[in-house]
Amino acid sequence: MDVLEYWSPTIDWSHFKQGSVSDDAWHLFEQLVQLSHAHGHWVEAVRQIRLSPPQRPLYSESKYMSGKRRHEWRREIEQAEGHMHRAAYLGAETIARLCPLAEAAGEGLADWTLCAALCLSIKPFPDHTRGRFKASAFTAFDADAELAGDPPDIYRRWLRNAGLVDNRAA
Repeated sequence: MDVLEYWSPTIDWSHFKQGSVSDDAWHLFEQLVQLSHAHGHWVEAVRQIRLSPPQRPLYSESKYMSGKRRHEWRREIEQAEGHMHRAAYLGAETIARLCPLAEAAGEGLADWTLCAALCLSIKPFPDHTRGRFKASAFTAFDADAELAGDPPDIYRRWLRNAGLVDNRAA
């Protein structure tokens, strides 16, 4: 998870309860939560950089210096976008690694429900860059309470909690 070397979220894991989720699935879930927070951070970083183009100096500058200043600004944007896309890619890869564990557990069990709800809420496939990783950027998670119900109901609740859908619409 090399993207976490550039920015790593501070998560209080004491607010997370594993419940009946298997250890392997829980470990992957924790990775996904970290990557989701990192993705959100880099989305905001890209937005902030784009909103603050380089200031023109008070003195007149050469065409070369003006181009260099714009080039450096674009390079900052590209670096932040690279981290954002890498976090999304690793998040999608983590979900892909979770799916076989869920299938082995069997339909209706905690691992399967967790994987199905994550896949529905994030939708990282086939294009991870469009994944809704904000839905899995949890700050607290009680597996037994969160995974009660059917995956469609769970993912709608997660989308509402993340502010990705209007409360009236879902």
